[in-house]
Amino acid sequence: MRGLPRPVVALALLAMLSVYEAAARSVYRWVDKNGVVHYDDTQSAGQKMTREHFDDRDIPEQPEWTGVIPRGLIVEVQQRCDNSRERLMNYRGAPVIYGRDPSGNVYQLSPSQSRLMLTEIQGEIDRYCAEDAPRRVYAERIADAKAEAARRSQLKAERLRRAERAAATAAAAAAAGR
Repeated sequence: MRGLPRPVVALALLAMLSVYEAAARSVYRWVDKNGVVHYDDTQSAGQKMTREHFDDRDIPEQPEWTGVIPRGLIVEVQQRCDNSRERLMNYRGAPVIYGRDPSGNVYQLSPSQSRLMLTEIQGEIDRYCAEDAPRRVYAERIADAKAEAARRSQLKAERLRRAERAAATAAAAAAAGR
């Protein structure tokens, strides 16, 4: 590139850089014989592939994360963080800490009970005040909802099996009674 004017060299470098950048923001996509979709940053010989460009897609920063955290949950997590911090500050400054039993009776906490309460509140702060707290809480809630749906599905399948057994028993009894 010696001997070429600077603007031409700069333009050539810019063109090469933009081609490289476009290639860096794309991946190859293919579907295997079992119908599973695969992505790779290099083209594989023998595979029918399509090129997917990142500019055309909304790709999360964390690949395991799929979805948007609801605004209400973000606010809820922030409120829990603020409340936990305030509780910790109040309890640390209190000369005596009181608790309430399940019947509603108030009693003074022992020093070990007070330390345990402060440790639990610190745990809440660690959970709800972390930078990724809304994402983690949302992921936990999704996992809990999936587990609950699976549990309900299992219960429904078990009820169906019981009903089928009862119907088979009733049919056998009716056949025997003829």
